[in-house]
Amino acid sequence: MRPILRALEVLSVLELLSIAVLLGNLVTVHIDGVASLLGPVHGALYLAVAVTAVLGRDLLLRTRLLALIPVLGGVFTLINVRAEVRR
Repeated sequence: MRPILRALEVLSVLELLSIAVLLGNLVTVHIDGVASLLGPVHGALYLAVAVTAVLGRDLLLRTRLLALIPVLGGVFTLINVRAEVRR
């Protein structure tokens, strides 16, 4: 696996975990500390995925564009990275 694809895969999984915890917190107990701590972390991970995908070499245009979609960008990037590994 190319290093760029591995980095995108790891960042996408981390972004998915952060949004899952944020949404789980919102639907259940809604602890303000969780949101104030994980909100910026999720934002940084989203930006890391987006910038890595846009600036990464030899990535499909589909991977680059779908990485920019908020909330679902991590899912789409993870799917596309796995498709690019098979390619």
